[in-house]
Amino acid sequence: MSVEKKPPIINCHVHIFTGDYVPPFLAKTYLPEPLYRLLSMQWVIIGLRWYFGKIKKQKYTGKAVRKQRRRYLTTMFFKRSFILGSLRFLVEAYLIICLLFYVGNWVIDTGQSYEGLIKNLMRKALIFLNDSNIILPIAKFWGQLLFIIGVLYCFPSIRNLFLSGLKLFKVLPGKETTDLFLRYVQIGRFSRYLDQWRIYDRLSKQYPTGTNFINLPMDMDFMNAGKVRKGFTIERQLDDLVNIKNNHPDTFHPFIFADPRRFATAGQNYFKWTAAKKVGSDHFCVRIDPDCSVYKYLVEENFAGIKIYPALGYYVFDEHLLPLWKYAADHDLPIMTHCIRGTIFYRGKKKKEWDQHPIFTVGWRNYQQQNDDDNDIEGDDKDYLYLNEVRNIDFSVNFSNPLNYLCLLDNKLLYEAIDLAKERKEELWQLFPSDHEKREVKKGHGLEKLKICLAHFGGEDQWKDFLESDRDNYTTQLLQNPDFGVDFFRNRQGEYKPGKLALIWRDTDWYTIICSMMLQYENVYADISYILHDRIILPLLKQTLSNPKLSQKVLYGSDFYVVRNHKSDKELLADMRAGLSEAEFDQIARYNPRAYLNLPDYND
Repeated sequence: MSVEKKPPIINCHVHIFTGDYVPPFLAKTYLPEPLYRLLSMQWVIIGLRWYFGKIKKQKYTGKAVRKQRRRYLTTMFFKRSFILGSLRFLVEAYLIICLLFYVGNWVIDTGQSYEGLIKNLMRKALIFLNDSNIILPIAKFWGQLLFIIGVLYCFPSIRNLFLSGLKLFKVLPGKETTDLFLRYVQIGRFSRYLDQWRIYDRLSKQYPTGTNFINLPMDMDFMNAGKVRKGFTIERQLDDLVNIKNNHPDTFHPFIFADPRRFATAGQNYFKWTAAKKVGSDHFCVRIDPDCSVYKYLVEENFAGIKIYPALGYYVFDEHLLPLWKYAADHDLPIMTHCIRGTIFYRGKKKKEWDQHPIFTVGWRNYQQQNDDDNDIEGDDKDYLYLNEVRNIDFSVNFSNPLNYLCLLDNKLLYEAIDLAKERKEELWQLFPSDHEKREVKKGHGLEKLKICLAHFGGEDQWKDFLESDRDNYTTQLLQNPDFGVDFFRNRQGEYKPGKLALIWRDTDWYTIICSMMLQYENVYADISYILHDRIILPLLKQTLSNPKLSQKVLYGSDFYVVRNHKSDKELLADMRAGLSEAEFDQIARYNPRAYLNLPDYND
């Protein structure tokens, strides 16, 4: 009996860029000036490379092994001796008292009387210890701080007790802040690798032989977090991927990176294009100039697709991206876009034009309210969707909102995006023939079939919001109408309601929005990268895969190495294979990715 030979697993979302391509001030907006400069990623990289290159390697030398052995014998000598063990206990108890005394004096004024019972008891205890003269006499703050750091470093038992106390009194940051910080640190951990191929080698060995990987580069030059290390350009990063691709032509599928600000920057030679008539047709297509980077990597080197990261500070319908999307649609090239609340986002000040959505309004720009007399707001501002977020981590999410992709997929919204263009608008109209009276790109000439993967499926927090929203009107529509989901433009009576998008933007979880887009548009996908670390998603994932349409659109991806602070890739893979049926796993990890990548049917 022959066993069916299956196509290989394809991990649709991995990163292998080194720390050299990361700007130094990722801590900006998390920490105030000048603290974020002290936590420079470049210093982190230097420190980690020194540690792994010099210190950690020494752990395996004969001298280091002998030192470890002496430390072990000393520890066990104290543990096996009742007298010495008791002496160590007394010393540690004394050090804890000293530590609490110093910390207590930082927060309690012994010369002041307190109404609260606990603070009063603490004040009396500090006075008693001070009068007893048993505390080490360290008067200055910096001396006390160094003493505390030294004790915590040398005595693990005291350190663990101290951390437990901080957690008990909720002094340490919350889970969300800790998770964000760990994702930031994860980039630093992989900075010890000098070459991308070394990171790829570490990744590939965690999967069965023959596993394929979609690699996603990152261009962070324009996120306003400082300058990337000199010489480490996006082209250099992509050149490294070319070398890996040449060595692994059947399993490694790199994407190029697209940032409209790089396209628009004077002197840049990254993306150059012209609108040219198709042979034997009156319609226009995008012709990429052979003398630009996009042509080199996308055409000559045959990169597999395009990666974008709108949270870095731009919308997906930016005018400089539209010709690239036209080219991608015409050539069936897949796009991978960030669609989750993450730690990598724009670090500069919020621009005035970001106070409102450029297209979404209570009735879109081209639809004026019929009852102006009943509206107290004057001018065009009355129509726009207000975006009132203040913090970077909050307003940057507006760029990643999945509803923005309707501005590409829907021909009316696409017309509005083109109409916003300030440069080469006539050429854009040539690429997208339109009915200007109806303000709509003509059917068949837009981006309706653009192949887009909304990475991370919105985020695990959005999945949890969907499960908890038992009274929300739009989430129930996804359940009650599993073949279509939420109607983004019409009410239940079939009436066209252009302001409905603003309500969905404010009130609806991204899981509902993404599923509805996948149901309604032929080439919209979503991957489960990063969120697959949280096993709470498994029940809803299985429910999602029970929908015949959605089951064809979900992709397996891990988000290596960003997800490493939670689990290794081999653990993530094991969790997925244990939590899903074999047919479900094969669908999202073997068959759907082949359709997304336009790979030929798998033959024995």
